[in-house]
Amino acid sequence: HGRLFGGSEPARGNFCFCGIGMPELYLVRHAEPQLKGVMLGRTDCGLSEAGRRCAAETMPRLRGEIVYSSPLRRARETASFIAAPIVVLDELAEIGYGDWEGKRWNEIEATWPDLVRAKNNDWFSVTPPNGESWSDVSLRVSRAIERIRRGPFPAIVVAHFGLNSELMRQLQGTEPLGFSQQYCEVIRIEL
Repeated sequence: HGRLFGGSEPARGNFCFCGIGMPELYLVRHAEPQLKGVMLGRTDCGLSEAGRRCAAETMPRLRGEIVYSSPLRRARETASFIAAPIVVLDELAEIGYGDWEGKRWNEIEATWPDLVRAKNNDWFSVTPPNGESWSDVSLRVSRAIERIRRGPFPAIVVAHFGLNSELMRQLQGTEPLGFSQQYCEVIRIEL
């Protein structure tokens, strides 16, 4: 896989990804949301002004046969800048953080200190109160991959940091804790 553009670096050049050979998937993290500095999870906010500018600059450079988008506004708004049919897949929604959503990490630490310690020691086995377990996320991602693999290609997925980390684990074998992707960043994967 390779990182193409987006994130903190401005996009330059003319990007036309018309792959031959292996099916190609472009994995996009949505642009910067209105709400920042909190656990967003399923909180359904739109893009910030900076996020809209980034999406308007980078997303039209992507070429694909289809775009699969999370149902959350920040992903759908990012996807709307790509000139391809958009299919919303509920399975691409971000991890549900339950009672932690909309809260800053220091608030979460103050309210649930024991649970936060346990989570920090074993991120994937500890579920926030009223949140979604990582095993449930993994099952959702598997269903999304089944749909995406049916084509057409090249395909573009616009989703979220946590969700994309699990997509990369299942598609490329990368460790979710070592995953990194900036807002509007595009990662190219050969399937």
